[in-house]
Amino acid sequence: MQTDKKNSVVIEAKDLSKVYRIWSDPAARLKYPLLRTAASLLPEKLRPRQFSATLSQTKYYRDFYALRDLSLTIRRGEAVGIIGRNGSGKSTLLQMIAGTLTPTTGSVNTYGRIAALLELGSGFNPEFTGRENVYLNAAVLGLSKAQIDQRYEAIAAFAEIGDFIDQPVRTYSSGMVVRLAFAVAAHVEPDILIVDEALGVGDARFQLKCARAIDRFIEQGVTLLFVSHDTTTVKRLCNQAILLERGQLVYAGKPNDVANLYSKLIVEGGSLESIQADIAALNHPVSAGPAGAGASLAVPAAQAAVHSAATVPSYDAASLRLRVKALETCLREQALDAELAAATVEAMLQEERSHVKVTGQEFAYGGDLGLITAITVCDAEGLERLWFNTGESVRVHLDIAALEDLPSPIYAMTIKNATGVEVYGTNTMFSKQPVEPLRKGDQRRVTFDFPINLMPGNYFFSFGFTHFFGTELSVIHRRYDAIKVEVHALDKSFGIANLHAKIGVSVIPTP
Repeated sequence: MQTDKKNSVVIEAKDLSKVYRIWSDPAARLKYPLLRTAASLLPEKLRPRQFSATLSQTKYYRDFYALRDLSLTIRRGEAVGIIGRNGSGKSTLLQMIAGTLTPTTGSVNTYGRIAALLELGSGFNPEFTGRENVYLNAAVLGLSKAQIDQRYEAIAAFAEIGDFIDQPVRTYSSGMVVRLAFAVAAHVEPDILIVDEALGVGDARFQLKCARAIDRFIEQGVTLLFVSHDTTTVKRLCNQAILLERGQLVYAGKPNDVANLYSKLIVEGGSLESIQADIAALNHPVSAGPAGAGASLAVPAAQAAVHSAATVPSYDAASLRLRVKALETCLREQALDAELAAATVEAMLQEERSHVKVTGQEFAYGGDLGLITAITVCDAEGLERLWFNTGESVRVHLDIAALEDLPSPIYAMTIKNATGVEVYGTNTMFSKQPVEPLRKGDQRRVTFDFPINLMPGNYFFSFGFTHFFGTELSVIHRRYDAIKVEVHALDKSFGIANLHAKIGVSVIPTP
């Protein structure tokens, strides 16, 4: 690799713009350059007055900004997801970084070897065989013939296209082209890997193979630029993300925040104004303050104890109750009578639950036709908790209020892990759960009961309240990452889910 310094800048773009002329009609495209040429050849005194007026006043074209005044800095080892709707400027940005497209204004500098998987088949000559294209493409990326000879067998094995390696690329399917292109990129030791939705055409097995290769690149410090409409993949692969809209960089930050903004942008009709308040909130987060803030308590030590009782894992409901009972005793010993102590404990626990129940990362939208008014997570005994042992029973209460008549409501829950990967999701429609129509002013409590068979870690619960208007699904209210639940292990299994497998070993009888 050519870039060795850790955290050094590998991509630097400043005031980057790409402008295309949209001509008013085909004749204007021919007429305008002819008039401009004639104007440059004729001295101003010899130009007819009408000629100059026509050239200056007639609208032959309008400027379309595929990208406008974009600046960004990306460092070595960063994995950056680029999210945006079709036409937002994602591919334009990647092409300028890769050097295949010249910016109209601004500059972009890259440091190190770039391997780019842009539009399907880019960099390949369709008349050449796969083998010839491997040598051509790798040579363009800076490898010598000796280096390509050394890596050719590994490239061919990774591509898995068999004898087609010696056939013209024009005979390949789209999946075969992607296989070969990624195989080359995976073996040229790039400093920067650019992937523009190219992996979507491969089969599931090859997509997994590519994802593992990308994981290895990231571990080795390769910088990744990854474009995809699949926000789950972006959240899994990337540690940073940017949102593009109408050629402008709207927001840069954590992949989960960018994915949430993108989802809202799509659902709420594509209005950039609809997410401005959310962007402002992300740029200027409001601190939740210390736990228990606002509660009136005479003894600071007791306040800390309540915080511990509510938030430190106690592994079962009984031990949490014991903590609270012990705290009551502690308060009594500090000259508080039993009734006041019990009331103080309950008030503080409720305050603490109100604080810890919301993660601070919640992202919500909708709410004009109905609301998710409250979310509560309980154990099997009805005690509110935000941590569980794997396998324990969980009950989630979702309180709903209808602000208009809603004949066909749908209630949904999704669970994501700390990297944003969805590990489980369900709703009343998929589960074929009968749901009564809602009248304006109605309130409902929806309950989700399930064993939390997940591995240790933090999990974020999101909730949806939707409705069908004819055949179109409309969002009533969504609350993303509204609850954070901590899961603890009872055994040493690994993976994402804990299936509590029973393992048996028996002797195979000999004949």
